[in-house]
Amino acid sequence: MHSLRRFSLSLRIRCSKKPIKQGFCKERARYLSTVENPPNLISSSQFSIPKCIVGQPTCYTHPHMISEGYLTCGITQQEYKERRDTLVSKLAAETEHAHKSHIIVIPAARKQYMSDKIPYVFRQNSDFFYLTGCLEPSAILVMIKSALGDVYTSVIFVHEKDSHAELWEGPRTGCAVAGTLFAVDEARPVEHFSNFILRIVSTSKPAVLWYQNDSPPNPDIHEAVRSSLRQSHVTLADPQKYLHQMRVIKSPAEVELMKETCYIGAQSMNLAMACTKPGVSEHGVCAALEYGARAGGAEHGAFPAVVAGGPRAAHIHYVANNQLLASGDLLLVDAGSQRWLYNSDISRTWPVSGKFSKHQRILYELVLTVQKRLIEILGEHRPPLDQLFDHMCRLLGTHLQQEGILPRNIDSNELIGKAYRLCPHHVSHYLGLDVHDTPLVRRRVPVQSGMVVTVEPGIYIRQDDTSVPVEFRGVGIRIEDDVLITDGDPLVLTDTCVKEVEDIENIVGKQNL
Repeated sequence: MHSLRRFSLSLRIRCSKKPIKQGFCKERARYLSTVENPPNLISSSQFSIPKCIVGQPTCYTHPHMISEGYLTCGITQQEYKERRDTLVSKLAAETEHAHKSHIIVIPAARKQYMSDKIPYVFRQNSDFFYLTGCLEPSAILVMIKSALGDVYTSVIFVHEKDSHAELWEGPRTGCAVAGTLFAVDEARPVEHFSNFILRIVSTSKPAVLWYQNDSPPNPDIHEAVRSSLRQSHVTLADPQKYLHQMRVIKSPAEVELMKETCYIGAQSMNLAMACTKPGVSEHGVCAALEYGARAGGAEHGAFPAVVAGGPRAAHIHYVANNQLLASGDLLLVDAGSQRWLYNSDISRTWPVSGKFSKHQRILYELVLTVQKRLIEILGEHRPPLDQLFDHMCRLLGTHLQQEGILPRNIDSNELIGKAYRLCPHHVSHYLGLDVHDTPLVRRRVPVQSGMVVTVEPGIYIRQDDTSVPVEFRGVGIRIEDDVLITDGDPLVLTDTCVKEVEDIENIVGKQNL
Protein backbone atom coordinates (compact mmCIF):
# COMPACT_ATOMS: atom_id res chain seq x y z
CA MET A 1 0.00 0.00 0.00
CA HIS A 2 2.85 2.41 0.84
CA SER A 3 4.50 1.70 -2.52
CA LEU A 4 1.23 2.53 -4.26
CA ARG A 5 1.05 5.82 -2.38
CA ARG A 6 4.64 6.69 -3.39
CA PHE A 7 3.89 5.71 -6.99
CA SER A 8 0.78 7.92 -7.21
CA LEU A 9 2.64 10.89 -5.73
CA SER A 10 5.45 10.53 -8.26
CA LEU A 11 2.87 10.10 -10.99
CA ARG A 12 1.54 13.60 -10.35
CA ILE A 13 4.98 15.03 -11.05
CA ARG A 14 5.59 13.05 -14.23
CA CYS A 15 2.24 13.73 -15.94
CA SER A 16 2.74 17.34 -16.98
CA LYS A 17 -0.22 17.87 -19.27
CA LYS A 18 -2.94 16.44 -17.05
CA PRO A 19 -1.75 15.41 -13.62
CA ILE A 20 -3.65 12.87 -11.61
CA LYS A 21 -6.00 14.82 -9.38
CA GLN A 22 -5.82 12.46 -6.42
CA GLY A 23 -3.41 9.79 -5.25
CA PHE A 24 -4.23 6.16 -5.76
CA CYS A 25 -4.61 5.72 -2.02
CA LYS A 26 -5.52 8.87 -0.14
CA GLU A 27 -4.80 9.14 3.56
CA ARG A 28 -8.50 8.34 3.95
CA ALA A 29 -8.94 5.22 1.86
CA ARG A 30 -11.21 5.49 -1.16
CA TYR A 31 -13.30 2.51 -0.09
CA LEU A 32 -14.67 4.46 2.86
CA SER A 33 -18.16 5.76 2.30
CA THR A 34 -17.85 9.37 1.16
CA VAL A 35 -21.53 10.14 0.58
CA GLU A 36 -23.00 12.51 3.15
CA ASN A 37 -26.54 12.15 4.47
CA PRO A 38 -28.87 13.87 1.99
CA PRO A 39 -30.97 16.77 3.33
CA ASN A 40 -34.24 14.95 2.57
CA LEU A 41 -33.27 11.73 4.37
CA ILE A 42 -36.36 10.61 6.29
CA SER A 43 -35.73 9.36 9.80
CA SER A 44 -38.69 7.35 11.04
CA SER A 45 -39.60 3.98 12.46
CA GLN A 46 -40.26 2.86 8.88
CA PHE A 47 -36.54 3.02 8.14
CA SER A 48 -34.01 1.66 10.61
CA ILE A 49 -30.92 -0.52 10.37
CA PRO A 50 -30.76 -3.38 12.90
CA LYS A 51 -27.61 -3.30 15.03
CA CYS A 52 -27.12 -7.05 15.05
CA ILE A 53 -24.90 -9.10 12.71
CA VAL A 54 -26.78 -9.92 9.50
CA GLY A 55 -26.01 -11.58 6.18
CA GLN A 56 -24.27 -8.56 4.66
CA PRO A 57 -22.27 -5.51 5.78
CA THR A 58 -24.19 -2.74 7.57
CA CYS A 59 -23.29 0.68 8.92
CA TYR A 60 -22.86 -0.91 12.37
CA THR A 61 -20.75 -3.94 11.45
CA HIS A 62 -18.75 -2.23 8.65
CA PRO A 63 -18.70 1.53 9.42
CA HIS A 64 -15.58 1.88 7.25
CA MET A 65 -17.71 0.86 4.24
CA ILE A 66 -21.20 2.22 4.94
CA SER A 67 -22.17 5.50 6.62
CA GLU A 68 -24.82 5.56 9.34
CA GLY A 69 -28.36 5.65 7.98
CA TYR A 70 -27.59 3.75 4.77
CA LEU A 71 -28.56 0.21 3.82
CA THR A 72 -25.72 -0.18 1.32
CA CYS A 73 -22.90 2.23 0.52
CA GLY A 74 -24.52 5.51 -0.54
CA ILE A 75 -28.07 4.14 -0.87
CA THR A 76 -30.74 4.45 1.85
CA GLN A 77 -33.64 2.15 2.64
CA GLN A 78 -35.85 5.02 1.54
CA GLU A 79 -34.36 5.07 -1.95
CA TYR A 80 -34.76 1.32 -2.36
CA LYS A 81 -38.41 1.60 -1.30
CA GLU A 82 -39.01 4.48 -3.70
CA ARG A 83 -37.67 2.31 -6.52
CA ARG A 84 -40.15 -0.42 -5.61
CA ASP A 85 -42.94 2.16 -5.47
CA THR A 86 -41.98 3.45 -8.92
CA LEU A 87 -41.87 -0.02 -10.45
CA VAL A 88 -45.29 -0.98 -9.08
CA SER A 89 -46.75 2.29 -10.36
CA LYS A 90 -45.30 1.74 -13.84
CA LEU A 91 -46.60 -1.81 -14.08
CA ALA A 92 -50.04 -0.93 -12.71
CA ALA A 93 -50.34 1.89 -15.24
CA GLU A 94 -50.14 -0.48 -18.20
CA THR A 95 -53.52 -0.23 -19.94
CA GLU A 96 -53.19 -3.77 -21.25
CA HIS A 97 -53.46 -5.00 -17.67
CA ALA A 98 -56.04 -2.56 -16.32
CA HIS A 99 -58.40 -3.84 -13.61
CA LYS A 100 -56.11 -6.74 -12.77
CA SER A 101 -54.20 -7.63 -9.65
CA HIS A 102 -50.42 -7.44 -10.04
CA ILE A 103 -48.05 -10.06 -8.63
CA ILE A 104 -44.40 -9.15 -9.15
CA VAL A 105 -41.70 -11.76 -8.54
CA ILE A 106 -38.05 -10.64 -8.65
CA PRO A 107 -35.61 -13.43 -7.67
CA ALA A 108 -32.08 -13.01 -6.39
CA ALA A 109 -29.30 -14.94 -8.07
CA ARG A 110 -28.38 -18.36 -6.71
CA LYS A 111 -24.89 -19.60 -5.99
CA GLN A 112 -22.99 -21.05 -8.93
CA TYR A 113 -20.34 -23.75 -8.62
CA MET A 114 -17.21 -24.25 -10.74
CA SER A 115 -16.83 -27.83 -9.43
CA ASP A 116 -18.02 -29.95 -6.53
CA LYS A 117 -18.38 -27.71 -3.45
CA ILE A 118 -16.20 -24.99 -5.02
CA PRO A 119 -18.36 -21.89 -5.61
CA TYR A 120 -17.73 -19.02 -7.95
CA VAL A 121 -17.63 -15.60 -6.33
CA PHE A 122 -21.30 -14.78 -5.77
CA ARG A 123 -22.73 -11.98 -7.87
CA GLN A 124 -26.23 -10.71 -7.06
CA ASN A 125 -28.91 -10.31 -9.73
CA SER A 126 -28.78 -6.61 -10.62
CA ASP A 127 -32.55 -6.09 -10.83
CA PHE A 128 -33.09 -7.70 -7.42
CA PHE A 129 -30.28 -5.67 -5.82
CA TYR A 130 -31.62 -2.45 -7.40
CA LEU A 131 -34.98 -2.98 -5.68
CA THR A 132 -33.84 -4.34 -2.32
CA GLY A 133 -30.15 -3.76 -1.53
CA CYS A 134 -30.08 -7.40 -0.46
CA LEU A 135 -26.84 -9.29 -1.14
CA GLU A 136 -27.96 -12.77 -0.04
CA PRO A 137 -28.29 -15.58 -2.60
CA SER A 138 -31.60 -17.25 -3.47
CA ALA A 139 -33.75 -14.57 -1.83
CA ILE A 140 -37.00 -13.53 -3.57
CA LEU A 141 -38.88 -10.24 -3.63
CA VAL A 142 -42.64 -10.48 -4.16
CA MET A 143 -44.91 -7.46 -4.46
CA ILE A 144 -48.69 -7.83 -4.58
CA LYS A 145 -51.07 -5.07 -5.61
CA SER A 146 -54.81 -5.71 -5.63
CA ALA A 147 -56.91 -4.46 -8.52
CA LEU A 148 -59.11 -2.69 -5.99
CA GLY A 149 -56.51 -0.61 -4.15
CA ASP A 150 -53.59 1.74 -4.67
CA VAL A 151 -51.26 0.21 -2.08
CA TYR A 152 -49.17 -2.91 -2.43
CA THR A 153 -47.60 -5.42 -0.08
CA SER A 154 -43.92 -6.28 -0.27
CA VAL A 155 -42.61 -9.64 0.92
CA ILE A 156 -39.00 -10.82 0.95
CA PHE A 157 -38.15 -14.51 1.15
CA VAL A 158 -34.76 -15.28 2.69
CA HIS A 159 -32.98 -18.29 4.15
CA GLU A 160 -33.87 -18.68 7.79
CA LYS A 161 -31.17 -18.67 10.47
CA ASP A 162 -29.35 -22.02 10.62
CA SER A 163 -26.40 -22.46 12.96
CA HIS A 164 -24.95 -25.38 11.02
CA ALA A 165 -25.11 -23.62 7.64
CA GLU A 166 -23.77 -20.40 9.16
CA LEU A 167 -20.83 -22.30 10.63
CA TRP A 168 -19.68 -22.98 7.07
CA GLU A 169 -20.99 -20.00 5.09
CA GLY A 170 -21.18 -17.08 7.52
CA PRO A 171 -24.11 -15.17 9.04
CA ARG A 172 -27.59 -15.09 7.55
CA THR A 173 -30.05 -12.28 8.11
CA GLY A 174 -33.05 -14.52 8.83
CA CYS A 175 -36.74 -13.66 8.72
CA ALA A 176 -36.91 -11.98 12.14
CA VAL A 177 -34.63 -9.16 10.96
CA ALA A 178 -34.99 -9.14 7.15
CA GLY A 179 -38.26 -7.18 7.11
CA THR A 180 -36.72 -4.32 9.06
CA LEU A 181 -33.36 -4.41 7.29
CA PHE A 182 -34.82 -4.26 3.80
CA ALA A 183 -37.81 -2.07 4.73
CA VAL A 184 -40.46 -4.46 3.41
CA ASP A 185 -43.82 -5.43 4.88
CA GLU A 186 -43.08 -9.10 5.55
CA ALA A 187 -40.21 -11.58 5.59
CA ARG A 188 -40.74 -15.31 5.10
CA PRO A 189 -38.53 -18.40 4.71
CA VAL A 190 -37.49 -19.27 1.15
CA GLU A 191 -38.88 -22.77 1.65
CA HIS A 192 -42.40 -21.30 1.91
CA PHE A 193 -42.28 -19.56 -1.48
CA SER A 194 -43.83 -22.35 -3.58
CA ASN A 195 -46.98 -22.60 -1.46
CA PHE A 196 -47.16 -18.82 -1.11
CA ILE A 197 -47.05 -18.04 -4.82
CA LEU A 198 -49.58 -20.75 -5.64
CA ARG A 199 -51.99 -19.42 -3.01
CA ILE A 200 -51.58 -15.77 -4.02
CA VAL A 201 -52.09 -16.48 -7.71
CA SER A 202 -55.12 -18.70 -7.11
CA THR A 203 -56.85 -16.03 -5.00
CA SER A 204 -56.10 -13.10 -7.32
CA LYS A 205 -58.59 -13.04 -10.18
CA PRO A 206 -57.87 -11.77 -12.78
CA ALA A 207 -54.14 -11.23 -12.32
CA VAL A 208 -50.90 -10.56 -14.16
CA LEU A 209 -47.75 -12.27 -12.92
CA TRP A 210 -44.65 -10.17 -13.63
CA TYR A 211 -41.67 -12.50 -13.83
CA GLN A 212 -38.51 -12.93 -15.94
CA ASN A 213 -39.50 -16.16 -17.63
CA ASP A 214 -36.67 -16.21 -20.18
CA SER A 215 -33.24 -16.88 -18.63
CA PRO A 216 -34.61 -16.85 -15.05
CA PRO A 217 -32.08 -15.59 -12.47
CA ASN A 218 -32.80 -18.52 -10.15
CA PRO A 219 -33.86 -21.76 -11.89
CA ASP A 220 -34.53 -23.32 -8.47
CA ILE A 221 -37.86 -21.48 -8.19
CA HIS A 222 -38.75 -21.47 -11.87
CA GLU A 223 -40.95 -24.55 -11.76
CA ALA A 224 -42.90 -23.18 -8.78
CA VAL A 225 -43.65 -19.98 -10.68
CA ARG A 226 -44.54 -21.84 -13.85
CA SER A 227 -46.88 -24.13 -11.92
CA SER A 228 -48.84 -21.16 -10.62
CA LEU A 229 -49.42 -20.03 -14.21
CA ARG A 230 -51.48 -23.09 -15.07
CA GLN A 231 -54.53 -21.26 -13.82
CA SER A 232 -56.43 -19.72 -16.71
CA HIS A 233 -57.04 -16.32 -15.12
CA VAL A 234 -53.32 -15.42 -14.92
CA THR A 235 -51.31 -13.57 -17.57
CA LEU A 236 -47.51 -13.71 -17.69
CA ALA A 237 -45.53 -10.51 -18.36
CA ASP A 238 -41.87 -9.54 -18.05
CA PRO A 239 -40.96 -6.56 -15.80
CA GLN A 240 -37.39 -6.24 -17.11
CA LYS A 241 -38.12 -3.55 -19.69
CA TYR A 242 -39.57 -1.27 -17.02
CA LEU A 243 -36.72 -1.97 -14.62
CA HIS A 244 -34.14 -1.17 -17.28
CA GLN A 245 -35.87 2.10 -18.11
CA MET A 246 -35.53 3.01 -14.44
CA ARG A 247 -31.96 1.78 -14.02
CA VAL A 248 -30.56 3.54 -17.08
CA ILE A 249 -31.11 6.95 -15.40
CA LYS A 250 -28.82 7.13 -12.39
CA SER A 251 -29.96 8.79 -9.15
CA PRO A 252 -27.60 11.31 -7.47
CA ALA A 253 -26.50 8.56 -5.08
CA GLU A 254 -25.78 6.21 -7.97
CA VAL A 255 -23.77 8.92 -9.73
CA GLU A 256 -21.52 9.15 -6.67
CA LEU A 257 -21.03 5.38 -6.70
CA MET A 258 -20.20 5.51 -10.41
CA LYS A 259 -17.64 8.23 -9.75
CA GLU A 260 -16.02 6.05 -7.09
CA THR A 261 -15.77 2.90 -9.21
CA CYS A 262 -14.54 4.89 -12.21
CA TYR A 263 -11.83 6.51 -10.11
CA ILE A 264 -10.70 3.10 -8.85
CA GLY A 265 -10.69 1.67 -12.37
CA ALA A 266 -8.74 4.66 -13.69
CA GLN A 267 -6.04 4.38 -11.03
CA SER A 268 -5.78 0.62 -11.59
CA MET A 269 -5.15 1.27 -15.27
CA ASN A 270 -2.48 3.85 -14.45
CA LEU A 271 -0.79 1.30 -12.21
CA ALA A 272 -0.88 -1.30 -14.99
CA MET A 273 0.81 1.17 -17.35
CA ALA A 274 3.54 1.82 -14.81
CA CYS A 275 4.15 -1.92 -14.36
CA THR A 276 4.51 -2.58 -18.11
CA LYS A 277 7.98 -3.46 -19.43
CA PRO A 278 9.38 -5.71 -22.16
CA GLY A 279 9.49 -9.28 -20.90
CA VAL A 280 6.62 -8.83 -18.44
CA SER A 281 3.73 -11.22 -19.11
CA GLU A 282 0.24 -10.13 -20.04
CA HIS A 283 -0.87 -12.10 -16.99
CA GLY A 284 1.40 -9.97 -14.80
CA VAL A 285 -0.22 -6.78 -16.05
CA CYS A 286 -3.61 -8.40 -15.43
CA ALA A 287 -2.53 -9.07 -11.83
CA ALA A 288 -1.58 -5.41 -11.39
CA LEU A 289 -5.06 -4.41 -12.58
CA GLU A 290 -6.75 -6.76 -10.12
CA TYR A 291 -4.52 -5.69 -7.26
CA GLY A 292 -5.11 -2.02 -8.01
CA ALA A 293 -8.89 -2.49 -8.08
CA ARG A 294 -9.05 -4.40 -4.80
CA ALA A 295 -6.55 -2.13 -3.03
CA GLY A 296 -8.63 0.85 -4.10
CA GLY A 297 -11.84 -0.54 -2.59
CA ALA A 298 -13.44 -2.58 -5.37
CA GLU A 299 -14.75 -6.10 -4.75
CA HIS A 300 -12.94 -7.30 -7.87
CA GLY A 301 -12.60 -6.56 -11.56
CA ALA A 302 -15.76 -5.81 -13.47
CA PHE A 303 -15.06 -8.53 -16.07
CA PRO A 304 -12.16 -10.70 -17.31
CA ALA A 305 -9.60 -8.14 -18.46
CA VAL A 306 -8.31 -7.94 -22.02
CA VAL A 307 -4.51 -7.59 -21.88
CA ALA A 308 -3.41 -7.95 -25.50
CA GLY A 309 0.11 -7.25 -26.66
CA GLY A 310 1.14 -6.68 -30.28
CA PRO A 311 -0.97 -8.35 -32.99
CA ARG A 312 -3.14 -10.09 -30.36
CA ALA A 313 -4.86 -6.73 -29.84
CA ALA A 314 -6.54 -7.20 -33.22
CA HIS A 315 -8.66 -9.88 -31.51
CA ILE A 316 -11.24 -7.67 -29.78
CA HIS A 317 -12.09 -9.99 -26.89
CA TYR A 318 -8.70 -11.64 -26.38
CA VAL A 319 -8.62 -12.79 -22.74
CA ALA A 320 -6.00 -15.57 -22.74
CA ASN A 321 -3.44 -13.01 -21.44
CA ASN A 322 -0.66 -15.61 -21.54
CA GLN A 323 2.05 -14.12 -23.75
CA LEU A 324 5.19 -12.14 -22.92
CA LEU A 325 5.30 -8.49 -23.92
CA ALA A 326 7.84 -7.52 -26.56
CA SER A 327 9.66 -4.24 -27.02
CA GLY A 328 8.24 -2.30 -29.95
CA ASP A 329 4.71 -3.64 -29.48
CA LEU A 330 1.63 -1.79 -28.28
CA LEU A 331 -0.40 -3.17 -25.38
CA LEU A 332 -4.20 -2.84 -25.45
CA VAL A 333 -5.94 -3.22 -22.09
CA ASP A 334 -9.69 -3.27 -21.48
CA ALA A 335 -10.55 -3.57 -17.78
CA GLY A 336 -12.77 -2.18 -15.04
CA SER A 337 -13.67 -2.44 -11.39
CA GLN A 338 -16.83 -3.42 -9.53
CA ARG A 339 -17.59 -1.51 -6.33
CA TRP A 340 -20.91 -2.19 -4.57
CA LEU A 341 -22.03 -3.83 -7.85
CA TYR A 342 -21.46 -0.61 -9.86
CA ASN A 343 -18.95 -1.00 -12.68
CA SER A 344 -16.34 0.95 -14.57
CA ASP A 345 -15.14 0.00 -18.05
CA ILE A 346 -11.93 1.54 -19.40
CA SER A 347 -9.67 0.83 -22.38
CA ARG A 348 -6.22 2.22 -22.96
CA THR A 349 -3.39 1.41 -25.35
CA TRP A 350 0.27 2.12 -24.66
CA PRO A 351 3.76 1.17 -25.91
CA VAL A 352 5.43 -1.71 -24.07
CA SER A 353 8.81 0.03 -24.30
CA GLY A 354 7.42 3.36 -23.05
CA LYS A 355 7.78 5.19 -26.37
CA PHE A 356 5.38 5.25 -29.34
CA SER A 357 6.94 4.68 -32.74
CA LYS A 358 6.14 7.17 -35.49
CA HIS A 359 3.39 5.06 -37.06
CA GLN A 360 1.99 3.88 -33.73
CA ARG A 361 1.65 7.50 -32.65
CA ILE A 362 -0.15 8.41 -35.89
CA LEU A 363 -2.78 5.73 -35.31
CA TYR A 364 -3.06 6.39 -31.57
CA GLU A 365 -3.56 10.15 -31.92
CA LEU A 366 -6.06 9.52 -34.70
CA VAL A 367 -8.20 7.36 -32.39
CA LEU A 368 -7.76 9.85 -29.52
CA THR A 369 -8.90 12.75 -31.73
CA VAL A 370 -11.99 10.80 -32.78
CA GLN A 371 -12.80 9.87 -29.18
CA LYS A 372 -12.57 13.46 -27.95
CA ARG A 373 -14.84 14.64 -30.76
CA LEU A 374 -17.41 11.93 -29.99
CA ILE A 375 -17.56 13.05 -26.35
CA GLU A 376 -18.16 16.61 -27.56
CA ILE A 377 -20.96 15.39 -29.84
CA LEU A 378 -22.65 13.71 -26.86
CA GLY A 379 -22.92 17.11 -25.19
CA GLU A 380 -23.74 19.16 -28.26
CA HIS A 381 -26.44 16.96 -29.81
CA ARG A 382 -27.33 14.28 -27.21
CA PRO A 383 -27.73 11.71 -29.98
CA PRO A 384 -28.81 8.09 -29.67
CA LEU A 385 -25.84 5.77 -29.26
CA ASP A 386 -26.52 4.26 -32.69
CA GLN A 387 -26.06 7.71 -34.21
CA LEU A 388 -22.85 8.13 -32.23
CA PHE A 389 -21.63 4.94 -33.89
CA ASP A 390 -22.38 6.45 -37.31
CA HIS A 391 -20.38 9.54 -36.32
CA MET A 392 -17.48 7.31 -35.30
CA CYS A 393 -17.39 5.50 -38.65
CA ARG A 394 -17.41 8.80 -40.57
CA LEU A 395 -14.74 10.37 -38.36
CA LEU A 396 -12.48 7.31 -38.44
CA GLY A 397 -12.85 7.00 -42.21
CA THR A 398 -12.06 10.68 -42.79
CA HIS A 399 -8.98 10.69 -40.56
CA LEU A 400 -7.67 7.40 -41.96
CA GLN A 401 -8.08 8.85 -45.43
CA GLN A 402 -6.23 12.03 -44.47
CA GLU A 403 -3.30 9.95 -43.19
CA GLY A 404 -3.17 7.94 -46.40
CA ILE A 405 -4.14 4.72 -44.66
CA LEU A 406 -7.39 4.44 -46.63
CA PRO A 407 -7.61 5.40 -50.34
CA ARG A 408 -8.90 8.86 -51.28
CA ASN A 409 -10.70 7.82 -54.48
CA ILE A 410 -13.75 6.21 -52.81
CA ASP A 411 -17.20 7.60 -52.06
CA SER A 412 -18.48 8.30 -48.56
CA ASN A 413 -20.47 5.07 -48.26
CA GLU A 414 -17.48 2.92 -49.18
CA LEU A 415 -15.32 4.95 -46.80
CA ILE A 416 -17.73 4.30 -43.91
CA GLY A 417 -17.76 0.60 -44.82
CA LYS A 418 -13.97 0.40 -44.72
CA ALA A 419 -13.89 2.24 -41.39
CA TYR A 420 -16.47 -0.19 -39.97
CA ARG A 421 -14.31 -3.12 -41.10
CA LEU A 422 -11.43 -1.68 -39.05
CA CYS A 423 -13.68 -1.05 -36.01
CA PRO A 424 -16.47 -3.65 -36.13
CA HIS A 425 -17.75 -3.12 -32.56
CA HIS A 426 -20.24 -0.52 -31.33
CA VAL A 427 -18.80 2.71 -30.00
CA SER A 428 -20.91 2.86 -26.83
CA HIS A 429 -23.06 1.02 -24.34
CA TYR A 430 -24.85 1.94 -21.11
CA LEU A 431 -22.96 1.37 -17.87
CA GLY A 432 -24.06 0.85 -14.27
CA LEU A 433 -24.96 -2.21 -12.21
CA ASP A 434 -24.00 -4.28 -15.25
CA VAL A 435 -21.07 -3.59 -17.57
CA HIS A 436 -23.35 -3.79 -20.61
CA ASP A 437 -26.14 -2.22 -18.59
CA THR A 438 -29.89 -2.19 -19.28
CA PRO A 439 -29.78 -3.97 -22.68
CA LEU A 440 -33.55 -3.60 -23.09
CA VAL A 441 -33.10 0.18 -23.45
CA ARG A 442 -32.45 0.44 -27.15
CA ARG A 443 -29.46 2.38 -28.41
CA ARG A 444 -31.65 4.26 -30.84
CA VAL A 445 -33.17 6.50 -28.11
CA PRO A 446 -31.46 9.88 -27.47
CA VAL A 447 -29.19 9.99 -24.42
CA GLN A 448 -30.57 11.77 -21.35
CA SER A 449 -29.12 13.41 -18.28
CA GLY A 450 -28.29 10.79 -15.67
CA MET A 451 -27.18 8.14 -18.16
CA VAL A 452 -23.63 6.81 -17.96
CA VAL A 453 -22.26 5.56 -21.27
CA THR A 454 -18.93 4.41 -22.64
CA VAL A 455 -17.19 6.08 -25.59
CA GLU A 456 -14.76 3.60 -27.14
CA PRO A 457 -13.59 4.03 -30.74
CA GLY A 458 -10.88 1.67 -31.92
CA ILE A 459 -8.83 0.47 -34.87
CA TYR A 460 -7.88 -3.18 -35.41
CA ILE A 461 -5.53 -4.03 -38.28
CA ARG A 462 -4.51 -7.66 -38.71
CA GLN A 463 -1.01 -8.61 -39.78
CA ASP A 464 -2.32 -10.07 -43.05
CA ASP A 465 -4.47 -7.04 -43.99
CA THR A 466 -2.97 -6.06 -47.33
CA SER A 467 -5.45 -3.21 -47.81
CA VAL A 468 -3.48 -1.17 -45.27
CA PRO A 469 0.15 0.01 -45.60
CA VAL A 470 2.51 -2.54 -44.04
CA GLU A 471 3.84 -0.17 -41.38
CA PHE A 472 0.36 0.03 -39.80
CA ARG A 473 -0.39 -3.71 -39.71
CA GLY A 474 -0.54 -5.96 -36.67
CA VAL A 475 -1.96 -3.28 -34.40
CA GLY A 476 -5.03 -2.91 -32.18
CA ILE A 477 -5.87 0.40 -30.49
CA ARG A 478 -8.90 1.27 -28.36
CA ILE A 479 -9.47 4.26 -26.08
CA GLU A 480 -12.53 4.02 -23.82
CA ASP A 481 -13.86 6.37 -21.16
CA ASP A 482 -17.01 6.33 -19.02
CA VAL A 483 -19.11 9.45 -19.50
CA LEU A 484 -21.99 10.87 -17.43
CA ILE A 485 -24.60 12.75 -19.43
CA THR A 486 -25.53 15.98 -17.65
CA ASP A 487 -27.67 19.03 -18.38
CA GLY A 488 -24.42 20.77 -19.37
CA ASP A 489 -21.22 19.31 -20.78
CA PRO A 490 -20.62 15.57 -20.50
CA LEU A 491 -18.59 14.58 -17.44
CA VAL A 492 -15.80 12.08 -18.10
CA LEU A 493 -15.80 9.96 -14.94
CA THR A 494 -12.54 8.24 -15.89
CA ASP A 495 -10.58 11.43 -16.58
CA THR A 496 -7.86 10.53 -14.04
CA CYS A 497 -6.75 7.68 -16.32
CA VAL A 498 -4.00 9.13 -18.50
CA LYS A 499 -4.40 9.04 -22.29
CA GLU A 500 -2.29 11.86 -23.74
CA VAL A 501 0.84 10.58 -25.47
CA GLU A 502 3.27 12.54 -23.28
CA ASP A 503 1.54 11.44 -20.05
CA ILE A 504 1.56 7.79 -21.10
CA GLU A 505 5.23 7.90 -22.04
CA ASN A 506 6.02 9.52 -18.69
CA ILE A 507 4.72 6.60 -16.59
CA VAL A 508 5.04 3.37 -18.60
CA GLY A 509 7.62 1.11 -16.97
CA LYS A 510 8.20 3.29 -13.92
CA GLN A 511 6.95 0.71 -11.37
CA ASN A 512 8.16 -2.81 -10.68
CA LEU A 513 5.69 -5.64 -10.30
